[in-house]
Amino acid sequence: FWRELFTGSGKIPLRPGVQDLITELLEAKITVAVCSTSNEKAVQKIVDMMGPQISSQIRIFAGDCVDKKKPAPDIYLLARDTFGFLSEDCVVIEDSGIGLQAGRAAEMAVLVTKSTYTKNEDFSEADHVVKDLKAGRVDITTLEGIALSTGMEDWGVDRDIQNANVGRGRW
Repeated sequence: FWRELFTGSGKIPLRPGVQDLITELLEAKITVAVCSTSNEKAVQKIVDMMGPQISSQIRIFAGDCVDKKKPAPDIYLLARDTFGFLSEDCVVIEDSGIGLQAGRAAEMAVLVTKSTYTKNEDFSEADHVVKDLKAGRVDITTLEGIALSTGMEDWGVDRDIQNANVGRGRW
């Protein structure tokens, strides 16, 4: 995945739809975290590309913050516990089968965005699969629709009825 991000110019473009979705989530006061087994400095550089206003609101769980790497669920469980959430109130966005396994093992809903390197992997266990966040028109309503919880009801956005075409919505 990280190789895909690098371009000939040395710049690392964000995947389509990432910044729009994160901005929407943060504006709605939804907690956003990045859980990666990659080096924390590399992950921070990617997050920083969204600007200081956004990056300052995103917690990164990366590198060696857990003993067991994906497909073990440890990094997702650490993030969940850090924020005091329940697994069913979390939605994981992943781009690999190993990440999908980790999200599932953490008992969280998983949305998969395929990448050049993972497009042929089996994502049949995912709640939702898209080419990328922009092409899949993934927004807060999409994530709310695949969240497993009924405890947070509508994540404060009052749009459950729009979830009829996605995942396990709670309408």
